[in-house]
Amino acid sequence: MKSDEPTDGRRARRSKSRQAVIEAMFDLVQEGKSPPEVEDVAARAGVSVSSVFRNFDGISDMQHQAVQWFQRQYWHLFEVNDADGPLIDRLRSHVRSRVTIADEVGPILRLSRARAVDHEKMAASTATVRSRMADQTRRRFANEIRQLSPAQAANLTALIDATTSLEAYEVMAAAHARSGRQIATAWTGALEAILAPWLADEADTPS
Repeated sequence: MKSDEPTDGRRARRSKSRQAVIEAMFDLVQEGKSPPEVEDVAARAGVSVSSVFRNFDGISDMQHQAVQWFQRQYWHLFEVNDADGPLIDRLRSHVRSRVTIADEVGPILRLSRARAVDHEKMAASTATVRSRMADQTRRRFANEIRQLSPAQAANLTALIDATTSLEAYEVMAAAHARSGRQIATAWTGALEAILAPWLADEADTPS
């Protein structure tokens, strides 16, 4: 009986090479090389340029796969574990999580948004991330949102989400030279103003 080992070995090497390329693309984008040249991706991954094109259907496919890899590896950044905590703690936690997302994966998400204009899969990935972020907002501030009418709830969710969006972070960082710490301080103050009625009620509640 003929052994499948040679075939399995080739498959394993191809899978390893493909993953190395995806991670190289992700890392280069995160470092500011957006979009990186195929030669740079191949060099970082330790493979040949021809190997890159054997494993992917062009640069757009590599970029999309890098975004997909981000979703598998970094989706935990969108989790909410403090939905029942004091509002001021949830507010600060929300700001910390959004700044972390911007710092750790902002460049790859910016690339995804840029390519969404002419790349259907990138558009779908961008929509998924935006939906996930809006859901994070709804879950973290569910106690406050449920007190409102549907229209008011939608407006409050949108306001919190937009205030702490990746786009807002990029404007503050690039156009106004704000650091991550300065943005976090500004966002905290903005959310305190937005949620002031609930914070006041919380402060008046006996401990």
